[in-house]
Amino acid sequence: MWWDRPGIARGFLAGLVALVLTACNLQGAPPVSGDLPVGGYAIAQLPPAQESGGELRPGVRVYRIVLPQDGAVRVSAVSADLRLRARLRLVLLDQQGVVQAVSVARNWFAARQELAPLSLRPQITTDLGYRLNFKGQEGQVFYLRVENYALSGDQVTLYADAFTPNPAGNGEAFTTGTKQGAIEFVGEFDRFNVSSAQGYLRFTYSGPLDLVALLYLSSQDPSPLVLDPVMNCVTISPATLLVVRDRGLARAGFDEENSGWYSLEISSNPCP
Repeated sequence: MWWDRPGIARGFLAGLVALVLTACNLQGAPPVSGDLPVGGYAIAQLPPAQESGGELRPGVRVYRIVLPQDGAVRVSAVSADLRLRARLRLVLLDQQGVVQAVSVARNWFAARQELAPLSLRPQITTDLGYRLNFKGQEGQVFYLRVENYALSGDQVTLYADAFTPNPAGNGEAFTTGTKQGAIEFVGEFDRFNVSSAQGYLRFTYSGPLDLVALLYLSSQDPSPLVLDPVMNCVTISPATLLVVRDRGLARAGFDEENSGWYSLEISSNPCP
């Protein structure tokens, strides 16, 4: 039978493994082109993309990132050759080959590649950087896959920089006034204790993410009240917990206006 032939059997098993990896959002262990040190940079010489069978196969280089300490890291890529004509995508994987984040545009990134179609088109911006954020522990290993979808080769400078995330939303008490936070990581929850708050809560957000503010009557409340940029004002009592996150836990941005920034206000001014 066909499965008794070693070459065919190996090919069948390889294809089956590829299907399983894809279904689990796994990419497998990537071949490494070099190291990208946190606090440093690397120069990536990216080959051009290849057109084959109606598909565009990107030119790829992969870099290993080893975290020297616990904390947050931002990686970015700046094209030296193609500049505003660059067609780049950054894909971050953990040591098991699981996709952690994918760049989309200058001001946001996503959890999975299927959520990132915009990165396959030129970005109309004067900022040449493609960026994403992630967090990890000392000694943890990540891989950054840099994909070039242009039909020309490109020289790209890669950076990995430690940074301090926006401090709002670490469970602190919020009773009155305003708070400005930011959703900077895929799957991030910002939490506020509002058990002593009275008055009206207003939630403001303008940007590419799908942010919501959730008001819980208790930590076990299965049906929180949901605010978004349209339905954005409500009486805050008797809520005890306020959570801000991306609705689908699939998008994140940066600590910047028109990106990850959001604003919360508790006041005595009634809702419209």
